[in-house]
Amino acid sequence: LREKVALALTGMMHMLFSRDKRFSLSKEPDPEQIAGAEPLATKRVILVRHGESLWNGVFNKSPMLFMPIRLIVALLREALILFDLDSIFLDSPLSPLGRAQARELATFLSQCADNPKLAGSETVQRDVQAINAMGGSSSVVVSSMLRRAVTTAWIALEARLGASAGREPMLLHSSLQEMSRNVDTLSIAPAHAAPGLSAAAGEFGVVPDLSHCTSARFNTGNKAVSAVALARVKGFAGWCCARPEDTLVVVGHSFYFRLLFKLWLPRAVDHIAKKKKIVNCGVVGFTLKQARLPNGALHYRIDPDSITVVHGGFGGK
Repeated sequence: LREKVALALTGMMHMLFSRDKRFSLSKEPDPEQIAGAEPLATKRVILVRHGESLWNGVFNKSPMLFMPIRLIVALLREALILFDLDSIFLDSPLSPLGRAQARELATFLSQCADNPKLAGSETVQRDVQAINAMGGSSSVVVSSMLRRAVTTAWIALEARLGASAGREPMLLHSSLQEMSRNVDTLSIAPAHAAPGLSAAAGEFGVVPDLSHCTSARFNTGNKAVSAVALARVKGFAGWCCARPEDTLVVVGHSFYFRLLFKLWLPRAVDHIAKKKKIVNCGVVGFTLKQARLPNGALHYRIDPDSITVVHGGFGGK
């Protein structure tokens, strides 16, 4: 109970005083400035958004007319687990629909492993092969440490993660923590630990526990109230480009992913990725270039022509 109360109080501080969105993209250099620069690193990045969470099911689901009723039901469920380190709202886990979405993605990846042409274009086929740890390129799976992202990966990427038996674990990274002041963006798992399954969400016996295939060494703990999401995105881009793998499969969150496109796509490019969120369990790939600006500072650019929709695509605002 003490840990849960402490996390709830931290969540209240974030809701009141969070600086996560206190930044201005207009002050950032245009990525087009490095379009012709010699690349220091080039990586293929494949984004996988988590499935629907219980929080999404309460606050973001249509019809909104029934939202008060959904909230009352969720509060009653929360009261029943008051003394457990589990929650409907804090580090909100996947909903039943979210788990179904992750299983649908797992089925798609499995079918494409058996018949690559089902994926579509050659670029998408290569992305699917990288997700499935097939083909000639090296890849690593990295996830936000929030439960809805971790559980999505455990379901959708079970074939890959389970086959490695922990030899090539999924990495949890604090820099991928979602951009928001809401309490569902705070992790129940402490630093250097992976989250467990949620009894409140009915995950035991339904979701594979792949904690033995998950490494939390890059989970440095929750973001501070003073933290700014822009710094996390920049730090993660640098971390990606320093990795030895050719491709990074990144499991995370919609607002964070949209910020990434807004930041690293050239300003003049009008792309749906800047305006719409990736749908639940949607998968989108792109090529990220690291180079130096004329002043010598490191900067990043997403090649607009490299963006591919592997599964699902873009939808909500």
